[in-house]
Amino acid sequence: MPRLWAKTASFDTISVGDELPILVKWETEETIKRFRSLASPSEDLADSAQETADETASEPAGERATAQPVSVWAMAFTAYVAELLEKAFKLPNIVAKGSQLDLEILQPVNPGDTLVLSGSVVDKRVEQESGLQELRLVVCQVVIENQSGEAVASADVLVSL
Repeated sequence: MPRLWAKTASFDTISVGDELPILVKWETEETIKRFRSLASPSEDLADSAQETADETASEPAGERATAQPVSVWAMAFTAYVAELLEKAFKLPNIVAKGSQLDLEILQPVNPGDTLVLSGSVVDKRVEQESGLQELRLVVCQVVIENQSGEAVASADVLVSL
């Protein structure tokens, strides 16, 4: 199936099975700190980093990522999925009425993890909105996997074209 690109994607040219572009992200302590500061802007970044270091110092390395609040990963994954969608669809469509993103976090991410986002079109439909306006919706499923191929998050996305 073809891979979607924002410059050429339209409701008429998109088919079920079309693939979204692939996006790769590498998580570091720095990227995690950046999202943590955005999730808790009232906290000083240095204090937040020290608290997290103190809380996780005695935990095994595989459990350290669980110390990150879910909101940090929800924010990061939402940003990553939005970046992926911008490669497949025009920005006005991603934020249009009827568009939505439903994210599910499946497991923690650790510094040093490489995340691969991929997805495909699973449905497209026309829905009648109140009045005479139609919504042309493309339904996509996105999966975020770590370097071991394990799904760490998934997203169901509606894009209104």
